[in-house]
Amino acid sequence: MADRFLTKTRIDLGQCLDFSGGVVLDFYPALHEALRSKAGPDAADLFAEPLLSRGNDSAAPTVSWYVNGEGSGEPLNRLDSAAQAGPAAELSRLLAQVGKLVDDPDCGPLVAAALHLRDPEDVWVVAGRPVLLNWGMLPADKARDSSSRAAQFQRTLGKYLPMAAAPPLTQGEREARAASRVEGASVDTSPGSGTSGGNGAQTSPTEVQAAPPPPRRGVPAGAWIPLVLLLLLAGGALAWLLVPGNRLFQERRVDAIDAGQAAALAAQVNASLEARIASLRTQLDGAVCRPDGTLLMPDGITIEGLLPPNDLDPQDVPGSVRAARAPSILPPAAERVRVPVQGGFAETSALLHYIEERTAMVLVQGQSGLVTGTGFFVGPDLLVTNFHVVEPASEDGIYVINPSLETLRSAQLVKALGPMGATGGDFALLRVEGAAQPSFQVLVTDSSLRLQSIITAGYPGDLLRSDQQFRALRSGDLAAVPTLSVTDGTISAEQRISETTEVIVHSAPISTGNSGGPLIDMCGRLIGVNTFVVQGPMRNLNFALSGGDLMAFLAGTDALPVVVSSECVPRIERPVPPQSVQALEEETAPPRLAPLAPLTTE
Repeated sequence: MADRFLTKTRIDLGQCLDFSGGVVLDFYPALHEALRSKAGPDAADLFAEPLLSRGNDSAAPTVSWYVNGEGSGEPLNRLDSAAQAGPAAELSRLLAQVGKLVDDPDCGPLVAAALHLRDPEDVWVVAGRPVLLNWGMLPADKARDSSSRAAQFQRTLGKYLPMAAAPPLTQGEREARAASRVEGASVDTSPGSGTSGGNGAQTSPTEVQAAPPPPRRGVPAGAWIPLVLLLLLAGGALAWLLVPGNRLFQERRVDAIDAGQAAALAAQVNASLEARIASLRTQLDGAVCRPDGTLLMPDGITIEGLLPPNDLDPQDVPGSVRAARAPSILPPAAERVRVPVQGGFAETSALLHYIEERTAMVLVQGQSGLVTGTGFFVGPDLLVTNFHVVEPASEDGIYVINPSLETLRSAQLVKALGPMGATGGDFALLRVEGAAQPSFQVLVTDSSLRLQSIITAGYPGDLLRSDQQFRALRSGDLAAVPTLSVTDGTISAEQRISETTEVIVHSAPISTGNSGGPLIDMCGRLIGVNTFVVQGPMRNLNFALSGGDLMAFLAGTDALPVVVSSECVPRIERPVPPQSVQALEEETAPPRLAPLAPLTTE
């Protein structure tokens, strides 16, 4: 995905050329990949990336255009002659490469359709390089026959890519183009070529009769070379993808621990996993399923840490909230976990909603483009994230958004500690303009947290790529809030890796974009700040900085989160069986006997 918004154009959907059941703009990923692999990355970046909004009854269709790299843009024909020369020459060079693909049997139809521009001003220059907008379109009021399109092509790209006719759109046009190319290639006007008369006078091409088709021959050996090279490239790409860690985002890596520490932690994590596997097997062997479907472990506790339903307690029914034991065999379902909102159990909130109110996306604009991360509130308008998230920010280039904020808010850096390798910390405190958010309690304890169930929350970059709300936000909709991603797991290890740095290793997957996000227990308390991943040959280790280190960083600031040290006792709603299961239970329940009449004596 291109990393910078350029401009938005208002269109008529009738301007878009149809292609394969949709419009050409819908096939940008296929176009970009075909150009990148067959003509090079510069040719692929010639076509700006579109985000098409088809509009509705109250809004016209629009296209938001994205490009790679920094720099302002404007139409080529608005520049003076001297400024046009360089970009025009580069455009001709790139279009020559793209034009060769018009006859490609695989991508030719798509490339030919993309080479139609709506207007001469759709050729832009961005940071000195040419970019095409409104491609795959024609003016709505113009005819679409080949001659009309040829005239439009000459108005737009014809001066940079000379062609006898417009790029072909139909099978008939492609066949005619192929025939003209074959005919032109079969006419040889060189001396002694057979196209001259007996007296040596040259014969015009129109006087030459069509040559008989050449005899069919086998495929020349050299014709296999491109295919072999393509297969080798594909094999190399596949091998690269299979290497552990290569599919993760690699940007903004944090060099916090050395190889020896990583190996020791990996061994500790593996030992923890082996012990957990053995425990699960033992529990499974002794598990008992009650008639109501509740699975009880050998100690009489459910797999989520609850006591079995009490048939004698009319309040202990499906949907009621009960205290659970921690750690449980498996993490409880987060959507049924309830957490106190104001220190007591009279007012509670669903854990997922509780997390969503207190977690936010951090967007940082810098010279290298847009960077995203995660943060969480530690005061009404104070938010914590990682230092490496905000480090590349330009002046006034930090923004924050979450559902409660309703719109994108500007943020200013209040305090920072980093980079990690030099300071042992990776924290940044931001003040968010106009925010009044609730904050997390912070757990600081000397007790071990190993095997505790946890949840991570954030905005990982691999999911943002397909998030339509994020694309809308980048295109200018400041009220569009990307979807918060949550993953669960358990704490595998705790270790102090330096005099000033304590880390928590956990099994909940994180990646770039999760940086600065909260690590939360099943009571809704913050226990760590997700910061980095160490990629190993067999698995990845996910690291969070501890709550104790966070509180040391916040000392002396206006942030005053509540610090707790008590053991987590989750409160969980009992699962409600599906209606079909409830109906089955009612059908199979033994009939109730009517009370016997009292005995009487005569």
